[in-house]
Amino acid sequence: MQTINYQKKILRKTLELCQALAEPPEITLIHVINAKAIAEDIEVGVNVEENLATDAQKMLAEKGSVLNEADLVYGTVILNGFPAKEVTKYAADSEIDMLIMGHHDLSLVQKVTIGSVAKKVIEHAECPVLLIK
Repeated sequence: MQTINYQKKILRKTLELCQALAEPPEITLIHVINAKAIAEDIEVGVNVEENLATDAQKMLAEKGSVLNEADLVYGTVILNGFPAKEVTKYAADSEIDMLIMGHHDLSLVQKVTIGSVAKKVIEHAECPVLLIK
């Protein structure tokens, strides 16, 4: 699946950057779920937020195992809301030195109607943002 390869590429590049530093950085893997955005499309009785959080924990654990293999210490955070808003708020509140995130191409319609999370993070983050494409 292309998304999985893309995520592996982002993680690999992040590892290379971290390993090139003289001192290992503090790493926080952030995942944002947006239960409200998809709740309308889910059948009644399904706990959307719980299911999304469980999936997010699994995804973060997979990425974390790669960091563990590289002897890098990390923490995880699962936020809920609009991704760009939550990431920039968390970064500011936690005094994050740099955000590293993936960026993929959007269709023209997506660019015009919603923009990209990466673009919004760049516009609103108080710290440097490194995009990996």
